[in-house]
Amino acid sequence: MDGSPSSPSREQTKITVTCPNCGAAALWRLNPHRPFCSLTCRLVDLGVWLDKGYRIQADERGDVP
Repeated sequence: MDGSPSSPSREQTKITVTCPNCGAAALWRLNPHRPFCSLTCRLVDLGVWLDKGYRIQADERGDVP
């Protein structure tokens, strides 16, 4: 490795993802809250899970025993 700014190790530390809660850019590496941007967004998402806000729609067919 030559230590230049374009080396793969430095590029990997700059990888960002979109926070699923607020849409802000969040660092992927060295981020303890990933894929969220912050602890706040992480806790908001947890609250939605705990309040059963995320649901998978059931098939409402009457032929299921």
